[in-house]
Amino acid sequence: MIQISKVYPNHAYRRVLALSLLVLCLLVISLVSLTVGVESITWSGLFNRSSQGVELLFISRIPRTVTLIVTGAGLSISGVILQHLAHNKFISPTTSGTLDAAKLGILCGLLFFPEAALLTKLMCAVLFCFGLTAIFTFSISHLVKRNTILIPVFGVMSGYTLNALTNLLGVQFNIIQNIEGWMVGNFAKSVKGQYEIIYILIPLFVICYLYAYKFTIVGLGRDFTMNIGVNYRVIVNVGLMLTSVMVSTTVLAVGSIPFIDLVIPNIVSMIHGDNIRRNLPFTACYGAIILLICDVVGRLIIFPYEMPSSMIVGSLGALVFLIMLIKKGR
Repeated sequence: MIQISKVYPNHAYRRVLALSLLVLCLLVISLVSLTVGVESITWSGLFNRSSQGVELLFISRIPRTVTLIVTGAGLSISGVILQHLAHNKFISPTTSGTLDAAKLGILCGLLFFPEAALLTKLMCAVLFCFGLTAIFTFSISHLVKRNTILIPVFGVMSGYTLNALTNLLGVQFNIIQNIEGWMVGNFAKSVKGQYEIIYILIPLFVICYLYAYKFTIVGLGRDFTMNIGVNYRVIVNVGLMLTSVMVSTTVLAVGSIPFIDLVIPNIVSMIHGDNIRRNLPFTACYGAIILLICDVVGRLIIFPYEMPSSMIVGSLGALVFLIMLIKKGR
């Protein structure tokens, strides 16, 4: 009994310390992100109200940094939820066609509601994400559940099919130029007056935390979930809807950011386990930090020009994903 009472406080202390270090790291990288760019900003110049740096900070740098943090956290959380719902570590919005479903939904919003507001296009994207992700997760994955490596392969194939359909419709209706803006995730367009839709994700984080324990239970299987009195179907629908809204919002705001929703949940799972409620802050911090680092690197690697963040995230994420597949195959 004495040993047990000592282990849990030490374990909780380590978690709090690790989370504190992550938050500190996130703050430091955020400050770096605020100062990196073609137009240099000095902290001493910020105290001068007539300085152009102050205007640049509030119009461009702060919106961009906030969008990076919220997007990284949102995509990572959506990935961990989808993995628990599908009982598969290789399922994510990237490998289930969810990102491409959001693009197709936005395209249909442009076609059928060309004069509609931004929220109408978001609703179209959410509906497509919810429907197509549900179909893939609970049909294709069920057919090949004995071989978990095949599931992301089918998901990537499904995503490319939806992407090809989106491009075909875009060319057919002469709006391919608008679609290209969603294909490559770029935070350069996150400026004051255009990034505010990303704040939709913040209340969703709270809902994810409230349902986190039930998502963990659902990850143990349908029979176990129903035996302890949890409504399996309701929790799955809530998880799919949260994932659909988060993915659709990020695609609409900044474009497609691949693999961060797959890699970050697996890293957090290896380090901290599979309890979503305990790991949700870690997942959000890891996702935000990685996306911030990739964006800063993209601004510096060919300075004064800029490389889209999705290219760096996609390259690193694809490499990590390949390593995961090789290890699983062994």
